[in-house]
Amino acid sequence: MILKFSPRLQNDFKKIKLKKPLPAPGSYFVFGPVHTGKTVLAMYMTLEMMRQRYLNASSDKILFLKTAEILHNIKTAYDNPEIDGDAYFAELSVAEFLVLDDFGSERPTDWALGILYLLIDRRYEFLLPTIFTSNHSLDEIADKFGDDRITSRIRRMCKTIRKTKSFEED
Repeated sequence: MILKFSPRLQNDFKKIKLKKPLPAPGSYFVFGPVHTGKTVLAMYMTLEMMRQRYLNASSDKILFLKTAEILHNIKTAYDNPEIDGDAYFAELSVAEFLVLDDFGSERPTDWALGILYLLIDRRYEFLLPTIFTSNHSLDEIADKFGDDRITSRIRRMCKTIRKTKSFEED
């Protein structure tokens, strides 16, 4: 699977230039209000990771997905025998680099929380770089989920970046 960004992100990438250096490679929880460039920052970090992998002749898997899209794809696999949901989940679990965009926007059903917990726990246990973007703080997400097991793993695995200004204001 070749990583492709949406046309909207491609347009933002053409318009928005970074004024500050990118954070060091690793796992990050990037949060803040809408239109502050969280997703664009994650895209820049992903492109840098891709550049590093290319320079090192690595074929490691790099994925950039909306959290709701992941849950939708797994749920769709239940009803479609042509889609291997277990293989898809395994791919997410072991990807060398994963971006979960708009984390915390999904409805916190028991099923969704179980999937997210398992995915995040696997990535946490194997120290795999993961970037989360969210409009909510980890405390707000824990309240929304009614549980802090997921957010506690994110706190332990990620550095936090709070975006308060758009790239134009940085």
